[in-house]
Amino acid sequence: MSRTEFRERVSSPRPRSAVAMVAIATVTLAITEQVQPVALAITTLSLALTAWQRERSFAWQQNGPLLNAGLIACLVLTVALFARGQLAVIALAHFAVLAQGLQLLDRRARRSEFLLVALSVFQVVLAANLTDHLAFPPLLIAFTVSVVWTLVVHTLKAEALEAGEPGAADRALSGSLLRTTALASLLSVVLATALFPMLPRMRSGSFISQGIGNPMAVSGFSENVELGDLGRIRLDPQVVLRVEVLDGQVPPAGSRYWRGLAFDRFDGRRWAVTPSGHTSLKGDAEIGLDLGTRRLGTQLRQRITREKLETGVIFSPGQPLVVRGDVGRLQVDQAGSLYGLRTAGDRIDYQVAADVRSPRHVRGDLAGDRAALPREAGDRFLQLPELDPGVGELARQIVAGAQTDLQRALSIEAHLRRKGRYTNDIPDHGRAGRSPIESFLLESSEGHCEYFASGMVMLARSLGLPARLVNGFAGGVTNQIGDFIEVTQSDAHTWVEIHFAESGWVRFDPTPADLRLAGAAELRGERWWASLTSAAELWWYRIVDFDRSSQGRVLRKAWLAWHQWRREQRGDPAAAAAPRREWTLRLPAWAWGLGALLALAGLGVLASRRRPAEAQLPSFYARALKLLAGRGLTRGPASTARAFADRVAQEVPEVAGVAFRNLTEAYLRQRFSGVAAGPTDAELRVLRDSLRA
Repeated sequence: MSRTEFRERVSSPRPRSAVAMVAIATVTLAITEQVQPVALAITTLSLALTAWQRERSFAWQQNGPLLNAGLIACLVLTVALFARGQLAVIALAHFAVLAQGLQLLDRRARRSEFLLVALSVFQVVLAANLTDHLAFPPLLIAFTVSVVWTLVVHTLKAEALEAGEPGAADRALSGSLLRTTALASLLSVVLATALFPMLPRMRSGSFISQGIGNPMAVSGFSENVELGDLGRIRLDPQVVLRVEVLDGQVPPAGSRYWRGLAFDRFDGRRWAVTPSGHTSLKGDAEIGLDLGTRRLGTQLRQRITREKLETGVIFSPGQPLVVRGDVGRLQVDQAGSLYGLRTAGDRIDYQVAADVRSPRHVRGDLAGDRAALPREAGDRFLQLPELDPGVGELARQIVAGAQTDLQRALSIEAHLRRKGRYTNDIPDHGRAGRSPIESFLLESSEGHCEYFASGMVMLARSLGLPARLVNGFAGGVTNQIGDFIEVTQSDAHTWVEIHFAESGWVRFDPTPADLRLAGAAELRGERWWASLTSAAELWWYRIVDFDRSSQGRVLRKAWLAWHQWRREQRGDPAAAAAPRREWTLRLPAWAWGLGALLALAGLGVLASRRRPAEAQLPSFYARALKLLAGRGLTRGPASTARAFADRVAQEVPEVAGVAFRNLTEAYLRQRFSGVAAGPTDAELRVLRDSLRA
């Protein structure tokens, strides 16, 4: 048989498991929703044609120049996608899908299925970088089984052909072998999942995570806010934050805020941050970074999972005090906004302690405090664009009768809440020669949060109250299943901070809260299934993003628990007198779940091997091995049956060697061909008598 004929017989027909493997790999990329439907449709057609024509092929499927031209077209498309600004990982995903479809159609003599396997593995690796879909883990398990079985089928076919027994492979590919393969694959996935949280993490390289052109904006945050801007993203239900309250009860929706950026300059339409540069903070956020902020309000501690946003802003429920997590190097601007270098585009998980300052949270006598510019701030928090004189007159009318700066601020807040009307639509402000903010304040007080917040800042500044605009998120919905707060793009919000001499920056929100929260709730469409899905996604994220700081905390807890236990065992009086720590390691729920799954898989393996190998042998062959063991001849675990028979023939009389060889062949026929061994008593007697002679 020539090498070409050998390759053709090995690779044709293509194993059904190979078709299943390709289908699963394609589905993993399909659930990312990043691959164009046309590319997926082409591969789907290739799969259908391959499944239908497994035994036959068309002439064009062996046309080398045609197939090579198709591969070149795939490469050209990949480069074109990357050149147009598509992320490299998405461009490569298109190449993998199309090349896989082309490889399925290729019916030329191949060396093996290894190229098909390599492309499938490449697809799954790309999908792992593009999705956190809950369907990915079960697809990964099914893919692992299909890959292993495809390689087993190919290897057995090749070995059988080389041995001159092509039918032996079909006999060996039994249901029991498939079950064993599936169990081994499942066990390997469980072991890998158990080990995965403790492995070090690496961020994606710039080539994978970037393209040549400008990236698509996925966040409502930037260093410029324009009136009407939020109206274009409020209808976006994309989850941006998942928040767990670590201290106390979950606050009601109307008092939940996550601070992003603070803006001080306004030109009548756009807000911006005064360029002042960012200050790099010294210290390691992985073990906890104290920002040195004054404690003037109520402290909150939360764990926040920030989704993949274009911004590097670190969100906080108030003025951040302490940040801990794998957020990289931190910077802060003059407004106290935090930035995590190199976190833009990444999902990050961190804990933050914050100082919440609102009229009901501030400690001390806020009513007796006076509004004053912060030190070294200049007058930028009193800056006003050119405004209609009616704005200043309106401000004075609103605060008429107010005795303190706090009363003035609360009067402005109450006026806008009472007179304004919240809407998700972009209002028609800024006509008749007036700026949008003038139109909002003096004509129709209709708009969404940035109009209300901008209006309050202008009214406050016209009265000499130093104020700034803050954007971030507010509200959110409590996920009862996962016991966390889910914040979406539709919760993007803008509010106001006014500076007091003793109490610092205090939060005010002039947007009608009941209307704003009602609109967000309508968009969210809260359902039990949605809550369950979101909770499961957070659980999965915590496994994937079990970062170095989390690994370090678990290891430190384990070390402290073991160290204290050793001291107690030695009877150390200091250990007995010290406050008793709970030395049992508190692992997260997912860790216990993995441990239970691993234990079940181990029990399954033990159950499948509950009998020793000798007990599974035919009785006649087992008796023959026992007779030979009496002469000191034992079969090693690495020795095949025929190799052992050859060794026995050299060590025993010729008659005994022939008898044992006959018994060996009978054993092999029964095991691999399913042919009954027939009478073997005579051969056993000959072997026994010859060995005793």
